[in-house]
Amino acid sequence: MKSGKSVIIIGFFLLQLMNRANAQTIESLMDELPPYFSVLTTWGVRPEWDEKSENIYFLNKLVGDVFKINIMTREVSQVTSGFYHGGIHRVLCLSNGDLLLAMGSNIFDATNPEKDRHAGLGLYVLTKDNPNNPYPLNAFCDEGPAVSKNSMKIAWTLEGQREIKTGEIYYDGGIPHLKDEETLISYRDSSAYVRLETQDFRPPLNEELIYTHYWGDEKDQYFNSQVFGFNLITKKTTKYTDIPKSYNEAEGIFPDGKFMVIESDRHQPMEERNKYKLDIYKLKLDGSGEVERLADFSTRYFNVIKSDNPVVNNKGNMIAHQFGFQKGAGDGKGIFLLDLEEREKFKKKN
Repeated sequence: MKSGKSVIIIGFFLLQLMNRANAQTIESLMDELPPYFSVLTTWGVRPEWDEKSENIYFLNKLVGDVFKINIMTREVSQVTSGFYHGGIHRVLCLSNGDLLLAMGSNIFDATNPEKDRHAGLGLYVLTKDNPNNPYPLNAFCDEGPAVSKNSMKIAWTLEGQREIKTGEIYYDGGIPHLKDEETLISYRDSSAYVRLETQDFRPPLNEELIYTHYWGDEKDQYFNSQVFGFNLITKKTTKYTDIPKSYNEAEGIFPDGKFMVIESDRHQPMEERNKYKLDIYKLKLDGSGEVERLADFSTRYFNVIKSDNPVVNNKGNMIAHQFGFQKGAGDGKGIFLLDLEEREKFKKKN
């Protein structure tokens, strides 16, 4: 019994030390960062702008609840406190302001909280009119879905991550449903080590779906990743990044559709790649592969953190991104704001 108590006490103090170290890391980081960065929260993951770019939705942890923070007032409120669920993995804002949720089963396993991440997350719509009752779309995704910025079209990857489907949300008596489901991409007969993940419809016409194509081997199925686009009209595929043995994941897209932000480890020496030592870049979507690095968290600061999960507001002048840990995909603690207009002013002065 004594040894058990000792383990609990030691574990408690280790947790306290880790939390203190994380706080000191953010504080030390802010002392060194350029002035166009600011801290929005010191907790939470996977930010998502609302349809007016006035608030940011986020999860309190990788599998948790949805919260909302107002950019101006910094007021925080919990969004998904009104109903029981087994953990929310993703929250995305639809063009009408309703929320698309990717949720696991109602049986939560604390020993394996991410058990449903690749096992079929249910897609639900949480409406503004009925915020305590998420409506099922009777569709299931693997990892995060994609939503259009100016229509009700969505896309999602099926379990196994080798097929992508699209559909459109419509309302009947205020209740959301899914129609016009279509399989866009299918790699069912290809290597088991191919993985796909949807990201964004390219505005303003929504004629192209941007997604990430991963491939690897039996040791790591995500060793390589590149950004691709699938044209919904011509059915042609475009490869937007082509850095061998490098991680390049599509993230938020700019409202003009000419650029998007990605996570990449291209700045790392070859032996340090595929270790989640990522930072965010601005990628030009013209096929040139031209990028601009926007943050340097992974090499300059402590070599234990990264900047990841960036999303762009609907004005194209602000990016919310995550204070991430170099120990896994999506793992982090805290949300930063990157003011692109202030960044341009800073660059001119320096």
